[in-house]
Amino acid sequence: MKFEAVVILFLSLAPKTKKAFQLEYLPKDLILLAKLRTFNYTDVIDWIPFNRLSNIEKIGKGGFGSVYSAIWLDGIRKVEKINLGNIYIYKSAREPNSIVALKTLINSKENNTDFLKEFRSFMTCKLNYSKLAIYGITQNTETKEYMMVFQYANKGSLHKYLSKNFNELTWQTRLQILKDISDELDNIHRFAEYFHADFHSGNILQGQRTNENVRSYITDLGLSRKKCESVLGDIYGVMPYIAPDVLSGEQRFTQAADIYGFGIIMTEMSNGQRPFDGYKFDIKLAVQICKGLQPEFAPGTPKCYTELAEKCMNSGPQKRPSAMDIWETVDD
Repeated sequence: MKFEAVVILFLSLAPKTKKAFQLEYLPKDLILLAKLRTFNYTDVIDWIPFNRLSNIEKIGKGGFGSVYSAIWLDGIRKVEKINLGNIYIYKSAREPNSIVALKTLINSKENNTDFLKEFRSFMTCKLNYSKLAIYGITQNTETKEYMMVFQYANKGSLHKYLSKNFNELTWQTRLQILKDISDELDNIHRFAEYFHADFHSGNILQGQRTNENVRSYITDLGLSRKKCESVLGDIYGVMPYIAPDVLSGEQRFTQAADIYGFGIIMTEMSNGQRPFDGYKFDIKLAVQICKGLQPEFAPGTPKCYTELAEKCMNSGPQKRPSAMDIWETVDD
């Protein structure tokens, strides 16, 4: 159901909440990003008053922020199809008491630049076919920190999912998960023209609806950049997933570095263990990775699988496949 519009970024601000988040704080490129000729009712981004969120519980924490689950009292947008006999009409509605996820960035109350940067990244990727829904923005009335409101992935991170379900996973299921991930990564790389720069199993979420297969979603785009942007200075991320060319300082973060991380995730899905489990993530491990140390595959891993993973983990960034290449190989 489409409507004519100028801006997809619709902030339904009540008078009492206008001070919480004003449009002049949004960079011009974020406003331009949100402009479309048409949009779906279900894709509209809301300003969500914090008092419309209940049962807020912390479910995770990373280096740059925390994640919470919550109940959104008003609920996510939906379109109802109503049968009037010879014709159908469509009615805009809500799903009250929807479970959602809240993502905050550390110190966003004092400096919202990083928060808006991540929001811009998510909006860019959403407009380019990202499957993880973003519903809106809110602000914690006590801490004053801003939060993005997302679709709740009920199976948690890929790492958590593997730790609970690894022994029951067939190779067909593992390949389907990798297909989902490579499809999401291709959208980020090819359509949104971004690279992730913090790509690991903790930043991939698993969600499952009734009678549907588990779906994978790439999240946490706080470090992501346009592929034309340089990323210099300190290296952030989880060491085992960082490409050796980046660890050594020879290369900057690029889309090829994301592909290396994908290869490491493939080893994790082969053996069910986090890469270099038991190692200290220190300079010694970094040196070993730069010298070619890689996680091992489980006995019995199909040769075609290990060959693809090894291509992804090639020491030469230019020799690694694209996300599209990976998707086509897994889909074959």
